[in-house]
Amino acid sequence: MRYRKLVSTFLAASLLTSMGACSTGKADGGGYTFGFTEWAAGSFFDAVYEGVTSVTDKAGDKVIRVEGQTDSNIQLGVIEDFISRNVDAVFYNPVDAEAAGPALKMLKEAGIPVINFDLAVADTSQVDAFVATDHYSAGKIAAEHMMEDYLDGGKIAILDRTNDNAAEQRIQGLLDTLNDKFTVASRLDGGGKPETGLAATEDILQANPDVIAIYGINDECAQGAYSAVTAAGKDVGIYSANGGPEAKAAIKKEGPNGVWKMTAAQSPITVGKKSAEVAYKILKGEQYDKETLVPTFVIDAKNVDEYADADWQ
Repeated sequence: MRYRKLVSTFLAASLLTSMGACSTGKADGGGYTFGFTEWAAGSFFDAVYEGVTSVTDKAGDKVIRVEGQTDSNIQLGVIEDFISRNVDAVFYNPVDAEAAGPALKMLKEAGIPVINFDLAVADTSQVDAFVATDHYSAGKIAAEHMMEDYLDGGKIAILDRTNDNAAEQRIQGLLDTLNDKFTVASRLDGGGKPETGLAATEDILQANPDVIAIYGINDECAQGAYSAVTAAGKDVGIYSANGGPEAKAAIKKEGPNGVWKMTAAQSPITVGKKSAEVAYKILKGEQYDKETLVPTFVIDAKNVDEYADADWQ
């Protein structure tokens, strides 16, 4: 607890330095102040934040954003700081779905609504609303693309991420859709980051030289897979989810015969907008949907030019 208090104190000081010694919107004579925290830095969450602020800015409200730094204890300190600043609602993307309980309990005791986005907490009954990509569909459309690319099937590998509900849903969509011509030769934790995806893929290629394709649960770990495959000179197809700038750049560069075959594109800007819209409905006592899922779609060599000029959709 002493460690969390120190973290909270540090975060509060940092926020005051970067944003000025501001009070909440209510203390300023009206308006709302929101907290926004994501599990790690990344352009995907920049886009979600952009979607949120596109709504809150129009209303003249504030959003305090603090990254969880892939550490549940640090993110708990962030939540403590949000509570101390008397925010009106929190946009929450947990570092660890299973470890989110203490933070959610504190927010509930403080009477602060929680809009859980992108990665679902382990118990969604603890949050007021959940807004995310339809993650199951991301795996489904990747499987459909893979079956078109490899008509005879073969061995594949999966880069997973533990305690990640979104990853679990994507993989389930993939496995439920692939026909019996495909077998999973390896399933390793790719960590959701390029460096961990690289290390895991190097192990996969060494242990399973006959894999034909690798599915990464996000573009970030797929970047590592892409680096490992190209460095090894392997003809192994990369399939991923997110529709981020790195994936689109690789697909556009290499064309239809390239290593990176497709990415199941999310629209994080839409996720952010929907999250903000739900937050206002909650605060105003209006009816709202407990769960909002945003569909995914394929970006591959055939249509990448339509999306390559923007980081996110």
